[in-house]
Amino acid sequence: MKKLILVLVVILLFTQSALAHHLWIEKEGDRFRVAWGHPPKIDPYDPAKVKEIKVFDIKGKEIPFKKTDEKDKVYLSSKGDISMITLSFEGGYLVSTPDGKKKLTKREAEKAGLQVIDSFYSSQFVKSLFANGDVSTKPVGMKFEIIPLINPFTLRTEEFLPIKVLFEGKPLEGVIIETATHKETIKTDKDGIAKVQVTGQKMQVILAKYRIPAGDNPDADYLSYTTVLTMDKK
Repeated sequence: MKKLILVLVVILLFTQSALAHHLWIEKEGDRFRVAWGHPPKIDPYDPAKVKEIKVFDIKGKEIPFKKTDEKDKVYLSSKGDISMITLSFEGGYLVSTPDGKKKLTKREAEKAGLQVIDSFYSSQFVKSLFANGDVSTKPVGMKFEIIPLINPFTLRTEEFLPIKVLFEGKPLEGVIIETATHKETIKTDKDGIAKVQVTGQKMQVILAKYRIPAGDNPDADYLSYTTVLTMDKK
């Protein structure tokens, strides 16, 4: 019976994973807010976890920007016309338990007497498009990234956007693609390519997750990566 309960818990956790918190960037007036949560619901986070920010103009050139840290969020601004923003986010150590996820290392959880289903270190990467630019359909060197293969702003609702998923610069086969609606699960082919249907929502969200063993790290079983592509249809 205990084994059955554990199996059911694992299934529940994996079912909930599609609804896990993720990053996105949205325009607010003349600034851009780095958001965290379940769109449109935004939750607080530690601004120090936001890393490796790059801001691009329409011509694909990196441009200067200002980063403003507030108590539980980050704002970005620039004098140039922004077509795309990319950044990473260090989520830290987490363990999955029968009572849900805990912000602990594996050793901390075991020392506290918790039943650890699995443990991992979480990193996220986000690419947000606000206008079609020269780098919109090109890789920009993120560790884990989703690349639109055509100009996504030309597509209408229910049309399909071809995307390519790269991990460390190489196509990633068999990764599951999620969207904001969570109604479909698509896998990338041997070239890391999949086709995602455009929704009627103002902001399009496309997400992929990937795990690799953490090796000799005693604090985690896996390194967990999430990459998010968002497009603001205005």
